[in-house]
Amino acid sequence: MKKRLTYPLLVLAFLIPVDLLGQTCSCAGAPLISSQSISSASKGNLLVGLTYQYNDISNLYTGDTQLTNRSVERNTQSTLLEFNYGITSRLTVSATTTFVRKQRTGLLNPGNRDQLTTQGIGDGLVLLKYVLHQNTIREQYQLAVGGGGKIPFGKSSLTQNGIALNMDMQPGTGAWDGVLWSYFSKTFAPASTINFFLFNTYRITGTNERFGSDDRYKFGNEWVVNAGITDTFLPNLSYIGMINYRSTSSDERNGQALPNTGGKWVNLEPAFRYQVSQGLSVKLSGQIPVYQHLNGTQPTTAYTASFSLFYNFGKRVIF
Repeated sequence: MKKRLTYPLLVLAFLIPVDLLGQTCSCAGAPLISSQSISSASKGNLLVGLTYQYNDISNLYTGDTQLTNRSVERNTQSTLLEFNYGITSRLTVSATTTFVRKQRTGLLNPGNRDQLTTQGIGDGLVLLKYVLHQNTIREQYQLAVGGGGKIPFGKSSLTQNGIALNMDMQPGTGAWDGVLWSYFSKTFAPASTINFFLFNTYRITGTNERFGSDDRYKFGNEWVVNAGITDTFLPNLSYIGMINYRSTSSDERNGQALPNTGGKWVNLEPAFRYQVSQGLSVKLSGQIPVYQHLNGTQPTTAYTASFSLFYNFGKRVIF
């Protein structure tokens, strides 16, 4: 993405270590589609989730090689409010809203830091999920599919000193996206309490005309695969071990692919969940990158940390 910063010091601070064609961050938004791990809710059940995630974006990569990065510090803090409601025994509607705070600090020299912070309501997501096969005693697996869209609630045209900020510093994307989703899980009761799960999400991105038809921006299409196991090892305490694969194509401006955008990531995501009461559970999780291959030179995630609260207004939910 071409840089358009607010004043010369920020240009120096943010572009010293990278290609002067510009640098974006393909990991800076709220984790909307990565968060869709709830497969279904029973008819009439409402599951509400509140998640806070801190994403440290201090690593700098070119291809799969990590570079020294002493000039820029970045982070994104996301708060997600999620609702899952069982319309029927097979059909569930999911809706997610977000609030995003992005911070980027340039280091010209020790003691001299130029900071840029943006925040606001982020984009939303609505999905309909349909269970093709329910988990039964004889056939212990569940299969569900779904689809919906990402809604551009968040602003994408913030400016500072009259100059538009880069898209990776905007709270929203400014575009409607189509989303496809699928989920599979397998249990092994009564021989084992281990549950295996796999879910896929694919986002087909739309185009945002921020300042008219001469500035059409399109984020790259995104595919996320999550696979893992969960098991209870203490009363009311369970662990989740998950591996995450994410791939995005290059962003486009006015139909032209942008350098230093898009790539592939593989992450480990350990988590612990504690059942506080029949309706309330809490979850602590993190994300540790194990492989990254980025197009060109980009800042990327060093780690993430998340805390979630879930409350189930009903009898049963599967997740």
